[in-house]
Amino acid sequence: MELHQLRYFVATAEELSVTAAARRVHLSQPALSRQIQSLEAELGVDLFDRVRKRVVLTGAGRWFLDRARQILCDAETSAQQVREQFGDGQRTVRLGFLTIFLDDLIAPALRALRKSSPRTAVALFELSPQAQLDRLRNDELDLALLGNVGEEDRARFQIFPLLRNPMAAVLPEDHRLAARRQIDLKELAAEPFVSLSDSVFPGRRQFLRGICKRRGFDPEIAEECDSLNLVLASVAGGAGVALLPAHSAKLPHSGSVFVRLKSPVVHAEVMAIHKPGADRGGLAALIGHLVEVASGID
Repeated sequence: MELHQLRYFVATAEELSVTAAARRVHLSQPALSRQIQSLEAELGVDLFDRVRKRVVLTGAGRWFLDRARQILCDAETSAQQVREQFGDGQRTVRLGFLTIFLDDLIAPALRALRKSSPRTAVALFELSPQAQLDRLRNDELDLALLGNVGEEDRARFQIFPLLRNPMAAVLPEDHRLAARRQIDLKELAAEPFVSLSDSVFPGRRQFLRGICKRRGFDPEIAEECDSLNLVLASVAGGAGVALLPAHSAKLPHSGSVFVRLKSPVVHAEVMAIHKPGADRGGLAALIGHLVEVASGID
């Protein structure tokens, strides 16, 4: 098993499209497909189901995805620590994030950082919220971009609010309410819900239940998924409806639609989180640019 195969697998799992994943990792589509098939052959299991022109993670693929991310993060972290402690590598700020924030939040902040602090390097790690929290606690990340944070972690870490994203309903495209411009959340009271997994997105189940209970019902959570892309795929496949930040609509979501919620609109927070006292030098500069970029995002 090679690290580049894991990178190709993670890209395909997140994009749920071989074409999009190949473009992301700068590889031809046939070459990417061969690498995935080689990985599946070595593991002895199928990681993806091929359905028409789409790829969908199997149960084995969903289980392996978080482990693959962890392996890639551990490899890069170890290499960077060796360069810093035993070589001439410069101090690098290690930033954990979800893919959804890469283009309109992280990339502009990094461009600004390169201009203001050209000697500061940033290493990027695509990790689930739980993995980011684990690595912050173990000093394997310097900064994490997260949403829900429990009371214990709020007391442990220093938090900088960045964004407040309005939540939206995600419905199958053939749903009876899919053509509406706005809906009241109470109109979904009888629907099964697809939620982000609590083991990967800590507190997400409680967050969903809290939103619904304020509108007078307790949601039936029919399925939990380990990523935003998997939630969108499950909704498109008819497993239920979902509540996600409206910002998530920029992800590929063929077969599902985002519908705004009527007032009162609930918001999901996005925060930059680090250990107390660490916001000096390059880390402080990066946080400042993230705050500035976030202030201009609708």
